[in-house]
Amino acid sequence: MSSSWSWLTVQLSEAYVSTNHIAAAAGVSPGNLYYWFPDKRTIIRALFEEWRTAAAPVMPESSEPGDVLRALIDGVAGQPEVSARFAFFSRELFSLLHADPELAAAFRGNFETRVAVQEAVIGSLMAAGLLHDPGDRGGLRDTIVAMWIASVSAHAFLEIVEPGGDADRPRDVVAAVLRSMLTERGQQALAAIERGPR
Repeated sequence: MSSSWSWLTVQLSEAYVSTNHIAAAAGVSPGNLYYWFPDKRTIIRALFEEWRTAAAPVMPESSEPGDVLRALIDGVAGQPEVSARFAFFSRELFSLLHADPELAAAFRGNFETRVAVQEAVIGSLMAAGLLHDPGDRGGLRDTIVAMWIASVSAHAFLEIVEPGGDADRPRDVVAAVLRSMLTERGQQALAAIERGPR
């Protein structure tokens, strides 16, 4: 069934997509769809689980700070591609979260888990001298929140403000937050990695 999700994930508005539309796109009868999913809200929650899995960060086996930095930047910059695959969420996410407390709780749980991972990784890169400490004004959590908002929203936002723009633009916008934290040593380490085999 999940191979048919792509049709729903690119729709303009959840409100206009009925379970009959979903069943037709999936090539199943409405009765068969209801066997697996009692309502549209359950389908949306299942899509969220697929999105959460697709958006999970992947860190390298190497603990070398340069490799960790490259993986972090690639992971953060790659999130808009996940949002593009699940465009339905990047366009409708906040209205869906406000309408479904269970979905909102799952989203918050995923967010807190990911923030904890990113705080640990970024903290290790600050300790290695590759990233600047964002300081007391906003702190590391606020920087991560900004990256999160950008990664979730960049694709849908740029569709509106820069229609027909460069396909890599969301990636560049999201990575800009993290790249702005690079120390001179971090820039050198990243440049060395980008020049060499990846």
